[in-house]
Amino acid sequence: MDFSWALRLPREQISVLLAGRLAGAAMLALGVGGSSASTMRHNVQAAGGYLVAHSSAPFFRVLLSVRGIACQVTLTDKDFAPHLVQQPGDSDGEDHTVERKQIAHQLSLAADRVEIHHNQHGGILLRFQIPLFQGQPAPGPEF
Repeated sequence: MDFSWALRLPREQISVLLAGRLAGAAMLALGVGGSSASTMRHNVQAAGGYLVAHSSAPFFRVLLSVRGIACQVTLTDKDFAPHLVQQPGDSDGEDHTVERKQIAHQLSLAADRVEIHHNQHGGILLRFQIPLFQGQPAPGPEF
């Protein structure tokens, strides 16, 4: 199965809650179990909370990309450009090391391939992958 879904929201805490609920609902609509949908909701809200706290952009974007039996989730703000990723030791005026380690640990409890990047202009990208059929057999070819 291939499926993509994107959402652009104002950088506000209420938007983080909405993004998490919509991401969880999207997973339920795809027929995955409640465990995967709950994990999706929780991780999108955690990542969104991090982005809202550390970004200065007015909006953020959530992208869900389903391929096969996994869903890649990307949250980013409008200022993120991959070619401007900040290297360790570079400074944008703030040190996000402790918070970055905390959110990476929190996301990695139920997600794979967790990435968190800040670029030289204050842009942020969080990416992780969630297995769609946690605790239940994956569907056969007819899915």
